[in-house]
Amino acid sequence: MTKEDSTQKHRHIIEKSHERSLRFGIDANIIFPRKVAILDELEEKILKNRELLEISSPLIAELYSVVKGSGYFIILTDSDGCILKIMGDRHITQEAERMHIIPGAYMSEKSIGTNAMGTALIEDKPIQVTATEHFISAFHNWTCSAATIHNTDGKIIGTINLTGDSYKVHLHTLGLVVATVRAIENDIRNRDIQKQLYDSNMYAFAMMNNLTYGVIAIDLSDDIHWVNNSACDTLNIRRLELLGKPIAMFINGWSKLKKRVLTEQPVQDEETPMGLNNVSPYIINLYPIKTPQEQILGYLLTFRPLSKMLKILSKYIGPQARFTFTDIVGTSKKIKEAIKYARTVANSTTTILITGESGTGKEVFAQAIHNASSRCEESFIALNCGAISPTLIESELFGYSEGAFTGAKKGGNPGKFELANKGTLFLDEIGEMPLDMQVRLLRVLQENCVTRIGSSKTIPVDVRIIAATNKNLEDEIKAGRFRLDLFYRINVIPINIPPLRERTEDIFPLLKFFLRHKAAKLNKPLPEIEIDLLDRVMAYHWPGNIRELENFAEKLVILGGNISPDQMDREFRELSLSHDQHLNNTLPEKTEAAIPLRTLENIEKDAISKTLEALGNNMSLTAKTLGISRNTLYQKLKKYGF
Repeated sequence: MTKEDSTQKHRHIIEKSHERSLRFGIDANIIFPRKVAILDELEEKILKNRELLEISSPLIAELYSVVKGSGYFIILTDSDGCILKIMGDRHITQEAERMHIIPGAYMSEKSIGTNAMGTALIEDKPIQVTATEHFISAFHNWTCSAATIHNTDGKIIGTINLTGDSYKVHLHTLGLVVATVRAIENDIRNRDIQKQLYDSNMYAFAMMNNLTYGVIAIDLSDDIHWVNNSACDTLNIRRLELLGKPIAMFINGWSKLKKRVLTEQPVQDEETPMGLNNVSPYIINLYPIKTPQEQILGYLLTFRPLSKMLKILSKYIGPQARFTFTDIVGTSKKIKEAIKYARTVANSTTTILITGESGTGKEVFAQAIHNASSRCEESFIALNCGAISPTLIESELFGYSEGAFTGAKKGGNPGKFELANKGTLFLDEIGEMPLDMQVRLLRVLQENCVTRIGSSKTIPVDVRIIAATNKNLEDEIKAGRFRLDLFYRINVIPINIPPLRERTEDIFPLLKFFLRHKAAKLNKPLPEIEIDLLDRVMAYHWPGNIRELENFAEKLVILGGNISPDQMDREFRELSLSHDQHLNNTLPEKTEAAIPLRTLENIEKDAISKTLEALGNNMSLTAKTLGISRNTLYQKLKKYGF
């Protein structure tokens, strides 16, 4: 742009400003600004623009040092044109005061017409207004140079103005103002950047310090550069005692781990000793800290105690201790006595042996005992000794180290004892445990420590044992299938759960409970039970105990209660036969002369069937041979579905 074009553009801006001044109704002969902020308003303005004043004041002082003694004064306004600060030679600032050019006065075009500050705010351009270019005649002996100040978002937040006698007008004056404004804007930008960096650091520190695992930053000299709060808490060492110390003091085999990272071999979720004595096991991860150009600046180590990891892991494996004593349904004297006794011993650390037939609720009692103990916040780990092959039960109980056998996981695997540390280990069907495992179990119970398969390192454990069995362990001892010393060790507190047939008054409450539970679970209506059907339920001996009753209740819900007494009789006979077969399969091998265990109903049914067959289905002869009447025979034929 040529000088003539620049001059023409300047004149055009002044002319537009004069037109605005006339529209605003400004009197060219006034002396004072039409608007001046009162004290409270000015204080509010200064408070609102505190950051602008803090940043600009040193630069205004620097600008004044350049023009000092030349008859100039400097004005700082906010985005509304309100004067926030004045600095300059005394004689000219006194003259300005006589014209009420003071902090609080508004220098906008609406207040005093065309002037450098007001016009710059509207045009958002640096401008110099001299002599008669001012709309107010009282300002004709001045030359003013102003430029707008912007924040980092490009929004106008104020102006800087340099005013002096009109005969001293020079373009360089405007250049000084523009340079000062640029310096102020740069400082605003730098302050914003610093604030963003500070906020980012605060966010980063807050995140790192609130992580539940330890984080350590290590420099290239292998010294600790930074640690988070969890690292200090976990290692039980103050931050100042960690910073600057060699990491090798706190982690075993640091040089090997570092070498692996430098050769790009991952170090992830590995178990290694940590701490001042390098004795406690931790799970660690190690990563290089790199620049975008792949230059290594240091290392980042994350870690958490193995015991904490095992506690978290135990929440998601196997059954959880959901039941309490209030969840046990029953009003019979026997079940109440069992509950009362179990409550009494729950908070001890002594081993408990729960006995009872299959389906009586032994695990429910075990969970209730755990939840009533001081270990209720810790893990409840269950292992069914009869459901795991003898070759796997050892690794399940005691765990294994890396490379212990073909297929062993990298880093090894903790056993149930480690997972249950500080909590409870429920050994169900302990009578099924192999003899060699009984020896190892006894040693763990005596020494309170385990050794993983393939390792020689002992791991201390604090586990409360609750064992359960449906076998008569004394008979198993006599048969040589269970160790007497282990029996004495686990049978410190015996609890027997009575079968359902010995507490028939609990059948109806249990049935109601299961019907409600199953109906809600299956989203079906609660079925109505006929009296005749209920009588048969109460009279049935329930060889499968509570588990069998629960399954029957589910069938009732599914069928909407539409089971006839005859159907139920057949159902119960089939269940009894199935249970008899199960008993026969679980007993020791019988000789050919041994008599199979059978219910009286099965014996009666078999006798009727064989007699009918032998007598060619002659009812009279069959009844006479069996010693019953014909009517009784027909009732039994109907009962057994002949």
